[in-house]
Amino acid sequence: MTESLLLDILLILMLVGYLVYGFRNGLSGSIFAIAGIIAGIIAAFFLAPLIANLVPIPFARLGITVIVAFGFVAIGHALGSAIGRFVRRGFLRSPLGGLDRVLGALVTGIVAALVASMIAFSVAQLGVPLLSKAISGSTFLRIVNSLTPDPVEAFLAQVRATVVDKGIPLFTGTLTSPPVIPQIDTGSGALNAAAQSVVRITGNAYACGVSQSGSGFVVYDDRVVTNAHVVAGVTEPVIETPGGQSIAGTVVYFDPIDDLAVIAVPGLDAPALPLGATQPPSTDAAFEGYPYGGPFQSGAANIISVTSPAVPDIYDQSRSQREVYTLAANIHEGNSGGPLLTLDGSVVGVVFARSGDTANVGYAMTMAELEPVTNQAAGLTETVSSGSCISE
Repeated sequence: MTESLLLDILLILMLVGYLVYGFRNGLSGSIFAIAGIIAGIIAAFFLAPLIANLVPIPFARLGITVIVAFGFVAIGHALGSAIGRFVRRGFLRSPLGGLDRVLGALVTGIVAALVASMIAFSVAQLGVPLLSKAISGSTFLRIVNSLTPDPVEAFLAQVRATVVDKGIPLFTGTLTSPPVIPQIDTGSGALNAAAQSVVRITGNAYACGVSQSGSGFVVYDDRVVTNAHVVAGVTEPVIETPGGQSIAGTVVYFDPIDDLAVIAVPGLDAPALPLGATQPPSTDAAFEGYPYGGPFQSGAANIISVTSPAVPDIYDQSRSQREVYTLAANIHEGNSGGPLLTLDGSVVGVVFARSGDTANVGYAMTMAELEPVTNQAAGLTETVSSGSCISE
């Protein structure tokens, strides 16, 4: 029995249990339990990571986060159920009792499925290979997610990012006013085809007790390029493809100075993206990735300038010149390591930072920085150190 099948069985049993619970208690009684669960989830989202950060042993924070999160949900459910028991006593004896039971089963079942999806999403972002693989292959969760609008998933990812570190480097440039982002067709055939080779990367830096998330893209068979800060301190990054694969990879190239890394991903079923040349200013482009660790998004960009400023390394200990694009683009946490693409789908850079003081400004490395790494990607086979994690 696979991990995904076992998870599906457990989730179906959970759903059946909540359907029975909702029918027995009716909507009038279940609604308070549902409200309690939602309150528990909200508390878990915001408080569990904060409580875990108080634990002095970094590698224990992952377990503490999970335990505290489930504790908040359980407490919310218990309190809501207790209130619901008082409310439903008289209601179920009324002529509307049958309808109340049916509505209770329906609403409770829907909420239970959504809660399972939310918890699974949060657990997957922890970057634990076994859990991520089981969640990625779950048919139950795939169906629930297909019925959940992308804006809802994106909102949940953004909320979670407020309390879980998914930081993107902040870089201060010369722009003082927000530029205008161009209007382009980010859903074109060429960009949709490129999206099949843009992956989500998650991992756990146990030494710092933090989970990390970013984007990456395929440059050769079983080879993915991303930023070094996405995998810093991570020994087994998890690669998730739009096609549903979830594979643990190994870091085979790590450059903390130029913020580039290559991950070997055996069995990756995604084609390499074509590589283009560095583009001049005023060129429209697109960037693709997984903002906040949530669902895939493609965004519009315009190249404002190409310069070679002194850029800090990922640990902010030294500076070196790096050729970068300044972009008019709405880049967020989680976009790190994603490709900058021409409108025909060729890679011309890699996103690595956003402006710390001006809205709608992002930064990407040009091919002058990326090409020397992609040229050697095919021959990179030995696992290398992913450096130290980046603690705040």
